Amino acid sequence: MKIDNALYNLIANLLLQFVTAAVGIILPRLIIEAYGSNMNGMISSINQFLRYLSLVEAGLGAASIAALYKPLAASNIGEVNAVLSASRLFYRRAGIIFAVLVVGCAVCYPFLVHGQVPVITSSVMVLILAGSGLVEYFIIGKYRVLLMADQKSYVISLIQTIGVILNAVVSVVLIMSGFDVLITQTAATLIFVSRVLLVKWYVRREYKEVNYRAVPNHKALDRRWDAFIHQLNTLIVYAAPVVIITICCSLSEVSVYAVYNMVFVAVNMFVSAFSNGLMASFGHVIASGERGSLLRQFGAYEYMYYAVLTAAYACAAILILPFLRLYTSGIHDAVYIRPELAALFIVVGIVSNVRLPHYTLIQAAGHFRETKYPSIVESIINLAVSIILVQWFGMIGVMLGSICSHLYRTPELIRYTSKHILEHSAKQTIVRIIRLVILSAIAITPFLFVFVPEPASVMNWLLWAIIAGTVVLFIIVIGNVLLEPETARQVWKQVNRAIKKLKQRKGKGQLDHDQTS
Repeated sequence: MKIDNALYNLIANLLLQFVTAAVGIILPRLIIEAYGSNMNGMISSINQFLRYLSLVEAGLGAASIAALYKPLAASNIGEVNAVLSASRLFYRRAGIIFAVLVVGCAVCYPFLVHGQVPVITSSVMVLILAGSGLVEYFIIGKYRVLLMADQKSYVISLIQTIGVILNAVVSVVLIMSGFDVLITQTAATLIFVSRVLLVKWYVRREYKEVNYRAVPNHKALDRRWDAFIHQLNTLIVYAAPVVIITICCSLSEVSVYAVYNMVFVAVNMFVSAFSNGLMASFGHVIASGERGSLLRQFGAYEYMYYAVLTAAYACAAILILPFLRLYTSGIHDAVYIRPELAALFIVVGIVSNVRLPHYTLIQAAGHFRETKYPSIVESIINLAVSIILVQWFGMIGVMLGSICSHLYRTPELIRYTSKHILEHSAKQTIVRIIRLVILSAIAITPFLFVFVPEPASVMNWLLWAIIAGTVVLFIIVIGNVLLEPETARQVWKQVNRAIKKLKQRKGKGQLDHDQTS
């Protein structure tokens, strides 16, 4: 495992998640104020429908990345080119299908929201928001798989961070200047898709031997249909709520869901940043057959990840409702303050994120075919329970459907990876999960029943966030160190080793610069 690349990936991912979360919090409020809850609900709804259309990728990205691990580790440039050439052809084909489906969606979507927004607005909005997806299929996709497989996802993250910032600046300026929502979204999309220039420039500069027009190896991507099942499951489980609420409830309810989801997407982004940058690293370790190294590194990673997950969701439980009271103050076209909804979002977030380290292993090992049937069962549970319960409980019923599906799939994933990839008992993971629940309860109880945050301003909320975060972090760090001291020492050693390595590279770079000067 390249420790420096893993650290770069982690830092770049954290930066991207922080910027995306901040923008994701700022823009919806401005959109609701300027255009209303229905318009915000429509934008959220269309984005989820476009995620479903992205199924035309059919697991191509995940399969391509998994297929590249071994030839990259062996420096087999011929096989790398063969896989990338096949990826380019499949991405182009997927892009054509995606474009056709987008046109169909633009025609049909207005019928779902008839009477809530103008027909022409909803139809054109579909075409505008689909712009970034088209660029992904026709241009960026084939470059992204190479960078991610070669442990350089930090390049994609940094370029995407620049795109998100520019997108946000343009959107804020246009919204506050009173421009129509279609003009605002068009300008923002054009700015965001321009990141393709940077990605293309970097790959051509750093990978001079790569040839996307070599003889393609289509067989290397045979597992894409198994990866597709996982991709479909992810979309059903995470995107179905908005679609079901759009059809069975209203756009204002979609807006309420989107506001809560916005907060927890930010939390999940922060938590998942610790996985996104490490998948390629685990892929290389698995490809090299270093089982002892895999066990040590995964154990340390899971230990650190669960500590981050515990801290993030404990803080969310304390601060979510005070934040939303401030965020939605003055907005009266929908009921946004719903404690029961906040509690369900927290449960869904914890149960779904507990499995992330193990799902990262499945992706890194390319075990898509072996795990596709439990994935299908999870989707069936989610859809069946959500569609039945939404009739009586509305949005709450949809959340209960998510909880039921996660309660099935999370234990199944942990069982599979422990037995077939790590070849190790799942006892350690179970103990860590129990510790997560206990430490969370200890951390949040005083703030829910004794020192209840009631901030009157954003600065006051930030003060409460600092206090709560400090207390939560103290309890979780002390609890984890006392209850698992050996792993704590191992994590500390790995962090120190990575920092020293970065300092050495920096010192060498400065020496080379001085010598050339």
